[in-house]
Amino acid sequence: MTDMMTRNTTLTIAFSILVLTSIHAQKQKKSGKNLGAIPAVSYNSDEGFQYGAVLNLFDYGDGSRYPAYDYSAYLEASAYTKGSQLLRFFYDTEQWIPGIRSFFDLSYKNDYMMDFYGYNGYQTIYNQTTEASNRAFYKMRQRQFSLLADFKGKLPLEHLNWLASYNLYNYKNGDVDVNRLNEGVSPLDPDYLDGSSLYDHYVDWGLIGPNEAEGGWVHAFKAGILYDSRPERNNPSRGLYTELMLEFAPNILNKMPYLRYGFVHRQYVGLIPKKLNAAIRIGTQGKLGDNAIPFFRKPGLISPFSTRTSITGLGGANSLRGILRNRVVSDGFAYTNVELRWRILDFSLIGQDFYLGINGFYDAGMVTDAVQLSLDQLNTSDRATYFSETNVHSLHQSVGGGLKAAMNENFILSAEAGKALDKRDGDRLSIYINLNYLF
Repeated sequence: MTDMMTRNTTLTIAFSILVLTSIHAQKQKKSGKNLGAIPAVSYNSDEGFQYGAVLNLFDYGDGSRYPAYDYSAYLEASAYTKGSQLLRFFYDTEQWIPGIRSFFDLSYKNDYMMDFYGYNGYQTIYNQTTEASNRAFYKMRQRQFSLLADFKGKLPLEHLNWLASYNLYNYKNGDVDVNRLNEGVSPLDPDYLDGSSLYDHYVDWGLIGPNEAEGGWVHAFKAGILYDSRPERNNPSRGLYTELMLEFAPNILNKMPYLRYGFVHRQYVGLIPKKLNAAIRIGTQGKLGDNAIPFFRKPGLISPFSTRTSITGLGGANSLRGILRNRVVSDGFAYTNVELRWRILDFSLIGQDFYLGINGFYDAGMVTDAVQLSLDQLNTSDRATYFSETNVHSLHQSVGGGLKAAMNENFILSAEAGKALDKRDGDRLSIYINLNYLF
């Protein structure tokens, strides 16, 4: 399925066990350490079988701050039989520097089939027939190393905080390694990969410059303010979360310096106490100044304290569910996510508190500042084949729903399905098995 993010086939079994369990007990404060652990087992034809593990350790201290924790340590390590790898560790705490939330993230991702659908949403045509004949056409290879350090501290006004961050990235981009992915596949097999890619065309046409095509280092600094009145971080029944940030990659440290902004507003409303919540997220980000943002940074959401493994957009598990991953890439974009969250069953088991929930959602996004494409050098056939005269500011929309299973309010297994409302964004039902709510 499009943008399949299956972490773990045993998660479905875990959900079933929880549904069938009928042990109820009074919820109590948690103290000390609590470990959530699941195997990572999945399969897709591009990368093969996935194997590995996900561990998430919470320390609630003496329990006086529950469900808030003293720290959370997360480790995910997995590999695929055809070569892709993921290794991530993050540490989230408010105890290392008293009064300041500190978040450290070290990740390595090796994606043999990274999605690339061009710039400006519908301006770049998505052709399902082309994809069917060459599954690698809308793909590229990307290896990414990142080291992130995010900090948050209180300002004198209630609920108002400052944000500061340093992000170090190294990207290595290139063509899909079709020889590696074709190992053991007959040329007559529909899974056999052959032909050029849209990424190749963009490089040949000069839409991706030679100084950015193969990647490079990025040193980015972020600063901003945050208003946060949520009583808890995960699935709150009330409160606001509003952040405004600047991301600055200075000339002295970067071959392609840039400046951009990000704004996100979240709002939570309890419709039925302890049962039904409404949640909405509205976000936008864009370029400031004349310097171009490297093409490999354009999709990245300005998102501090991210517990999701891959923050790209728009499209996919972390932004517009059901829409092709990275379908909406531009110099500026806006998006919204609207959810209804129903907490259907609370119970206790093996000394831990659990709940089951379901959610329905509507996601939408659009280009607000299009990348200026110089198409004069294209011949008439290529221009008609790959680019459309449609309004680049058209809305991309999707709908869907999901199932949640949470342990002690913070370790949350999530399974969601989404469907794009326009076939230009993909026509298949996308399935996402992940951790945590989207926002």
